[in-house]
Amino acid sequence: MERQSKALTTPDFAHDKRFLGHPKGMFTTSFMALSEAFGNYGMTAILIYYLYTSVSQGGLGFSQNEAAQLLNVYNSLACMAGIIGGFVADRFLGIRRSMLVGYSIKTIGYLLLAIPAGGKTLYLISQLVLLIASMSMGSSLYALAGKLYGKTDTRRDSGFSIMYIMNNVGAIAPMITGALAMLFNYNVGFLFAGILQGVGLVIYLLTSDKLFGDVGTKPDDPAPANKKKKLLLQFFITLVVLFGTIITLFATGAVSVKVFCNVVSTVSIFIPLAYIAIIMTSKKTTRVEAKRLWPFLWLFACNCFNMMVWFQSTSILAIYADQRVNLQLGPWTMTPASFQTVPAVLAVIFGSVVSWLWTKMGSRQPSTTLKFGVGTVFYGASALFMVIPYTLFPANVKVSPLWLIMFYVLNIWGEAMTSPVGFSTATLLAPTAFTAQMVTVWKLGQSTGAGLSSLAVNFYTPGHEAQYFAIIGGVTALLGISLWIFHKKMQKIIETKEEPIDNVQAG
Repeated sequence: MERQSKALTTPDFAHDKRFLGHPKGMFTTSFMALSEAFGNYGMTAILIYYLYTSVSQGGLGFSQNEAAQLLNVYNSLACMAGIIGGFVADRFLGIRRSMLVGYSIKTIGYLLLAIPAGGKTLYLISQLVLLIASMSMGSSLYALAGKLYGKTDTRRDSGFSIMYIMNNVGAIAPMITGALAMLFNYNVGFLFAGILQGVGLVIYLLTSDKLFGDVGTKPDDPAPANKKKKLLLQFFITLVVLFGTIITLFATGAVSVKVFCNVVSTVSIFIPLAYIAIIMTSKKTTRVEAKRLWPFLWLFACNCFNMMVWFQSTSILAIYADQRVNLQLGPWTMTPASFQTVPAVLAVIFGSVVSWLWTKMGSRQPSTTLKFGVGTVFYGASALFMVIPYTLFPANVKVSPLWLIMFYVLNIWGEAMTSPVGFSTATLLAPTAFTAQMVTVWKLGQSTGAGLSSLAVNFYTPGHEAQYFAIIGGVTALLGISLWIFHKKMQKIIETKEEPIDNVQAG
């Protein structure tokens, strides 16, 4: 017993610089981000082609628009499911146990897609299993990473940049899964994604206790013992009713893919706003904590539109890569999925530059709000750039892959400026009682962005792509410019000092 107690003491993170100048626990969180990215990017990169490829050729036979909407809605639902995961982590399991359960279930979800001849039924089941995984862990991985740093630790942004880099190293998986799908079949590609997801789970089991001690083993806001069983029962019943309803609607043909996707996409816009309102008005949130969430709302809005632009790359532009880009590179034939590796390479390069730059500048680095405003402008510029090839070249002309690559250059520079900073800010501004849930709220920007992208697909028609990208790019760029202009006012609110302990409201 004494040995176990000693192993689970809290490490001295403030003076731990054993991993690239950061606490060594960042090695495990970064590797898990790498593994999760391998699984997620490896699956989603080939999933859209699997969905609209004919059954006779090993696919599921959906239309291209249905495939684009289904992929966007899955991404949206996965992020919304993270709300429950954040709640479960903060109130019941603690972030460490939530991660363990979630990673295990997610591995099973990928492996289900690897079963040959599963058809639409097994596809639907696998998506539901993956959603359950999100409901189990939410954003616990990033919440755990945030606990490695004190509130005033200047290494925080740089540390999250390392995770961002590792996440994008994992995005090289599409090149591999795309090649496996071409050489064998889609199921083999999904198998590869599942195996790599499982590797992260193994690394966590081998290193977690030694590197994190007792951090994250208990809920930050534990539910009362006399209410725990009742809440868990309600949670289970809700899951059964929800998934049972979805399966019934599809099985009976009562709802079409388009209607279902539009409903989910619309809901995804309002859920995070309601969640933020609940956190801001909670008795467990102090007055100063609530005030500091106002600039967070602005950052969140920018992030939603940034993600809407990004999800064009996995839907509309994925189809563009398949049908309108010259895939012959010398003696080699590229796969459309391999374009998903381009942002990974760029993200590692740009992320490394940004991480080094913020570390080098230290206290002289730009404010969080300025970084985010500039990054959002680049997101908008990437969509506006695609107006050019859509205007210059007719649909029957195979264009140079450099057009898509330039889209990624602009897009990923924006991501490097915003993504690590966004997660860092979410952990920095999180009210004490909502540590994991605030990171989940931030990730809901992906859900809303995917929802916006899915809704936008309704207005996408061949021959009018230039107008489509001009609108979504213009709106995103304008949001970034507005944040850029008012960044000093927003930053001043973020830096509001905490109240004295006597004024903190009791939970």
